This record gives sequence, structure tokens and C-alpha cells, in this order.
Amino acid sequence: MTAKDALRARLSDAYDLVIANPPYGRVFPGELRSNAWQDVCHPGHINRYALFAELCFRLAKPGALIALVLPSSFIAGPLYGRLRTFMRENGQVLTLGSVTTRDDVFVDVAQDVSIVVLRAGTPHRVDQAVSFGKVGAFGPFRPSAACILPDDLDEPWMIAGKQRGTVGGGASLVDYGAVLRTGYFVWNREGDRMRRGQRSKLDLPLIWACNIRPNRFCRPRAKKRTGTDFVHFSEDSPAIVRTNAIVIQRTTNSSQPRRLIAARVSPSVLKRWGGFVSENHTIVVTAPNVGTLNALCFLLNSAAVDARYRQLSGTASISVNLLREVDLPAPEALFQAIAELGYCEAAIARAYAISKPHDRRRPHEVKAL
Repeated sequence: MTAKDALRARLSDAYDLVIANPPYGRVFPGELRSNAWQDVCHPGHINRYALFAELCFRLAKPGALIALVLPSSFIAGPLYGRLRTFMRENGQVLTLGSVTTRDDVFVDVAQDVSIVVLRAGTPHRVDQAVSFGKVGAFGPFRPSAACILPDDLDEPWMIAGKQRGTVGGGASLVDYGAVLRTGYFVWNREGDRMRRGQRSKLDLPLIWACNIRPNRFCRPRAKKRTGTDFVHFSEDSPAIVRTNAIVIQRTTNSSQPRRLIAARVSPSVLKRWGGFVSENHTIVVTAPNVGTLNALCFLLNSAAVDARYRQLSGTASISVNLLREVDLPAPEALFQAIAELGYCEAAIARAYAISKPHDRRRPHEVKAL
């Protein structure tokens, strides 16, 4: 048996069944023989698995079945709209199964994985339902729903609120007035700026990703668990956070039950030190007022929002850009639901259910708790 690079080999045969578990990872245009990547990839983000998906369609006879094992991020991620469009233009999407226990199916896999089955040759009809379900290590495919794909070909396939017959909030973090930024300090590049104690007012406490626990006040703790680490600044800097904020773990462990892990920075941190700085494995979120911050922290730690984020990303890394894309209930609806039901998952479900387009007002226009 001969092993070759399928993306470079000249293949002319066609088949009745094409199965692929392609490699993942980005490549650059100069590494490729043709511009076929433009049909399936977003400019600046060419992924091998999308190229193999395009190859599978070229190898399939009209009416042939194609089965692909792909990162779940292709289902709804904004960078994979071209791939979704290509699949629907060149085949019928029959089944989409999410691998629920990936550690039992694959070895050392770092991404959420899905299996998509298509029939090549005929474009996907707008009224054709797709069987969504789950794939485990044992037993057959377990269908859970039959869904119609969005009218726009590049739209996400599973994002809540954009499927027909489902209810979505239609809002995003920007509707809450939230500002997001990646943590500033890269400790292994600027270790000389770290201090074990505060020697001046420009030595600011450092929040590590490991300090973050969901729905608890976050306080800076040294990486070695004793005392507090500080970062020295020679002058005042925009990197210093001097207002109430939420911090989110930017890289989570694939075995953790939740992808999104957020916490309010304790007000005592600002009172004692006047501000803080966080490491680059965190995301900092600020908002117009404390009431909105509390609601957002509760929202980001909810199962409902975690599930919606997983539909956008199949990796354990949290993207600021994807966080901005997550479908959220309208602010007015969330504040109303919390007032009625308290801080619970039922309140979030209620908020999604009662969200209306006219409720997408900025937080200063609604009464925060």
C-alpha cells in the first residue's frame, strides 16, 4: 500500500462511498496547488479539513454517500460559512451527529467532533430536514431532532434562535454594553516584571486563569498558591483594569463540563490596590454598571449560554470574537426574568422565551438589578 498526500496527488477515480477523518490545522495559499480552497475556506483561515471535504465531493459519484468526521466548529463557526455553503450547493445534508463521549471514541482528541453524512450530486433543498443526533462509543446513532437548515446557505446550522421553530434571544454582548479584551500579561516573556510583593503603586496584582471559579468572587492568588503575584509598570497603562470587571478563562480543559468559566473580580481588589492586571490566558469583560456585570456573569456561567458557545466553537480555547457572536437574551428580558425567578437556569430559559427585538436596548436604557 502506498501513502501519498491526497491534496497533492492527481486522483481521477470516482466512488459510491467516500469516508474521511481528515487532518485538522491551518495551511497557507502558497502551500497549495490550486485556488480550490476559495470554495470552502474563509480568506486568511484555510483549514486542511475543509480542503479534504472539497476533495471528497470531487471523488464522489452523483448520488454517492459522503461521511466526514469534522470539528464541531464547522457547524456554526463564522469562519466556516463557505464550507457550509459548498456542502449545501453540492449535496444533500442527511445526518449530523455530535460525538458525545469523544474520549471513548478517539485518542488524545482536543476538539469537539461531529459526523456529517451527505449525498453528493444534488443541492440540498430548502425544505429538506436534517436528522440531528448523538454518536457514542457504543450503540447506534441516536436521533434527537429533525431540523430545517437556515435559508441563507452560509448561516449556522445549529445555533439556537436561527433554526425554524426554536426560540432565540437575538442579542449579543454588545447589546449589554460589554467590552471584551484578552488578558494583557504574558508571564513567560516578561518574568522580570513580576514581583512577590507590592513595592509601589504601579505594582498591580496579577489574576491568573486558575484563580477563576464560576459564580464566585475572583481574587488574585500567586501561581504557587501562597501570597499574591504583582506585575510592575513603569507608568500608568491601559492594560491596568481599574473598574469592576468579569474575568473568563480563555483556555479550558477539554474534560471540564463547562466551556465558559467566568467570575466577577472582587470589589475588594479595586479598593485595596486600585486595579489589577490579568494574564493572557484570560478574557476581561467590563460593562456600564455593576447590575449588568452581575447579570452577565450569571449568564456566561449558565448551561444555556455554554451550549450556544459550543455550537460556535469546537475547541477548548475561548475566542473573544466568538463570544461576541453568541446568541443571548435581550437585556430587558433577562433583567425581568431574574426579577421574577431569581438567579437560576429557569430565569435564563424565560429570558430567551420573552426576548423581543424592541428589547435590544443598551443597559443605560433599562433598569439593571
